[in-house]
Amino acid sequence: MNQSDVPSASPRTILVVEDEFFIALEIKTALISAGFNVLGPAASVDHALELMHDTKPDAAVLDVDLGGERVTPVAMQLTTLGTPFVLASAADPAALAQNAALAGVRNLGKPTDMQQLAMAVADIATA
Repeated sequence: MNQSDVPSASPRTILVVEDEFFIALEIKTALISAGFNVLGPAASVDHALELMHDTKPDAAVLDVDLGGERVTPVAMQLTTLGTPFVLASAADPAALAQNAALAGVRNLGKPTDMQQLAMAVADIATA
């Protein structure tokens, strides 16, 4: 995916919440290459909520487990704001289904295919 695949309106801002530095960097690079602005990455719930306080993202990519802390408060805030998001997580599908904030949300899994991730974000960020 390249910049011509993303609508030419102002670039969409995508929040990235991922606690593993190299994965966060890979996601950020893939999204920037696809023509998005990236907010973060945030490695904790508090950092993600702080970023959202200052800037409302157009969409988000969330890891579920952030160093033992669940991303649920971030997912709930995004839902409240009407901001779509996808997951990039190795979390158990059954556990996700039992979490009201995460149930039914597309999970791209880990390891994450960055081209699929960029396409999934483009789908939700322009909807």
